[in-house]
Formats: sequence, structure tokens, C-alpha cells
Amino acid sequence: MELLKNTGIVIALDTSDIDLIRKVVETASTVKGITGFKIGLEAAISQGLKTIVKIIKRVSDKPVIYDHQKAMNDVPHIGRGFAKVLREAGVDAAIGFPHAGPRTMAAWVEALRGEGVIPIIGGEMTHEEYLRSEGGYICDDAPERIYSAALELGVKHFVLPGNKIDKALRYAEIIARRVKDPVFLLPGARMYGEWGRISNEMIPLYKNVHLIVGRAILRRDLSVNMLETIVRRLRDHEGE
Repeated sequence: MELLKNTGIVIALDTSDIDLIRKVVETASTVKGITGFKIGLEAAISQGLKTIVKIIKRVSDKPVIYDHQKAMNDVPHIGRGFAKVLREAGVDAAIGFPHAGPRTMAAWVEALRGEGVIPIIGGEMTHEEYLRSEGGYICDDAPERIYSAALELGVKHFVLPGNKIDKALRYAEIIARRVKDPVFLLPGARMYGEWGRISNEMIPLYKNVHLIVGRAILRRDLSVNMLETIVRRLRDHEGE
């Protein structure tokens, strides 16, 4: 299955407001450059994952990504049940940040593939005090080790920290050395900040780059024109 080819914006539906979700999906369904929808645990827990997927697929053929925030942090065998639930709900892909170790990642990736769900692996999150050198709990070399282990498993889809652009560029280079045409998803990038560098330094080098955008889009007054303006703003940075 081809998933998230080319460049665009994945909308993060990080809200429990089902009416807002419906409004955003209906507005975005025909907008070129909107490349998918990401369901977070807030929507899934409050409304039910199947319900949210049905709302999306009723009006859009864009891929649906589930982000359990953060999946792949349990014992290996739990992945089978997780993957089965996602397949039954109609999810196309799932994001995992496998802090629980390589055995868990391998088991969950295998389980997802067995159910026809594409695994997307993240290694470094966007918030401060994440890595040990920043005051966090995660070893500084963990992200690179996670990406490397995912590549060994044949993973082609990756989450990179969009607001830590130097690190994102380094991780992208490491990944692209080992797999042809990887797919990168970047949350946390600011429209008037990191978007420029992503457009100028990342998109020219890699075919498949997608920004994950939530708060700027989750608006009751959202219109097709507003979404087209946001997509155009990403593309207008190119060549600056």
C-alpha cells in the first residue's frame, strides 16, 4: 500500500469535539495538499475510534493515521490486540514511539503489518526535557537507535521533531542513506518559524515530507480558502 506520497499537510484531530472533527474533515476532504488525518487518543477515547474513522471515511479517501500517544510502550504481545482493534476500526497506519525497547517494537511492527496497518516510527518527541541532556529520562542516543532498529525491520515511515529542525535534518539524512524514498512526518513546526527551513532544506531533498498540523486548523470557522492558504504558505516558502 502506498501511503503519504509527495508533500503536504496531515491534519491532527486532537480534540474530543465530534462536531468540530466532522466540520474539519468535510472542509478538508477535497483540498489538494491535505494528505491525511491523524486521530489522537482524546478523540478515540471520548468518541470511539470506529466512530471517528467512519466520520472521516464517509467523506474522504485520504489515509487515516492513529496516534495512541504513545503506542509501543507495553509488553510485546499486547501489540497483537492493538493491531486487531485498529484494523477493525479501518485505520490505515499507526504511529509508535517504542521506548519499551527493540523487542516490543519488532513485535508491534509485525502485528500491525499482519493486520494490514502501516507502522510509522518516531524516535524523538517535540517537547523540552525529553532527552537526558535536557533534564529528561530518555538517553540521548535513543532516537537514533530507534530509527536504526526500525530500518532493520523495513520501516519506511518516520516521525521527526519538526520544531527541532537541525535534529530532524540529521535523522532524515541517516534514514535516507538506508532506505529509498522514506516518508517523513513532522509535528511541532511553526508556520512562521520552522516551515521555512523545512521547505528550503528538507522538501528539496526528500520526496515525501508531511507536516502534522492541528491547532492552526481546528477552528469552527475553517473554510476551504483558509486551508488552501495554509497549504500555499508551505509551498510559498520554497525557494526563499
